[in-house]
Amino acid sequence: MRQLFNKLGIYRTYPLSVGKKTYKVPIHKGLGYAHFVDAEPWMDTVLKNTGQDTFRFLDVGVNIGQTLLKWKAEFPNSVYVGFEPNQNCVTYVNDLIVKNNLEHCTIQPYGISTSKTDAQLYLLGRDRGDSSASTIQNFRKDQGRTGINIQLIPLKEIDNTPFDLIKIDVEGSELEVVQSIFEIKGNPVIICEILPVYSADNTERLARQNNYVIYRIIKEEKISLIKLNEFDIHGDINLCDYIFMPESKEKTIIANFN
Repeated sequence: MRQLFNKLGIYRTYPLSVGKKTYKVPIHKGLGYAHFVDAEPWMDTVLKNTGQDTFRFLDVGVNIGQTLLKWKAEFPNSVYVGFEPNQNCVTYVNDLIVKNNLEHCTIQPYGISTSKTDAQLYLLGRDRGDSSASTIQNFRKDQGRTGINIQLIPLKEIDNTPFDLIKIDVEGSELEVVQSIFEIKGNPVIICEILPVYSADNTERLARQNNYVIYRIIKEEKISLIKLNEFDIHGDINLCDYIFMPESKEKTIIANFN
């Protein structure tokens, strides 16, 4: 049935429960199926414990809006700004927003970096909404990826208003994104995936301000945090999600996880 819908270009919507909210999820041209397989069930708890309904939330790497639905289910009145360079996903997510009457949502069709430039986003096979897409050509070797044209832009050129909470999922370009974020005012809490550092040869680490502390997200039955002094070298994909928080907000956030 899925293959038939894709071949015929049939547009359908299906109900999806996220928290206490039920959404209408479009399925069209191969996009939307990932909403029904929750790859990050721990994110619900992390967003709830770090967010507020009065926050400005920045989602860097929107994909098809998985985090958008989780965030708006918990904080429907908050401001949501998403950056997504894949135009296939941008079109889909804007439709998702309209179908569900989501308020205070803006999707910017760019990737974030330290300078304005044209780039390539490398997708796996024919997956138009590939969540593992990266601007780094050989980030994952020997996978037969195809590049599409995108544009990278400094955050300050699009939105120079401080954010309270930021989620980053950019498959290898974290350093440039964080550097761009720190060009605007504010001390946001940052939720960030940094894929494993498999050897001592890979020494590039996230640039961070001196008043930030690092916590690893422990994704067990009860979501918890462990404080780190620095990024360690490991090969465990389950240990690659972190929260960076200003010391001034540390005590309050940690209390929410206890």
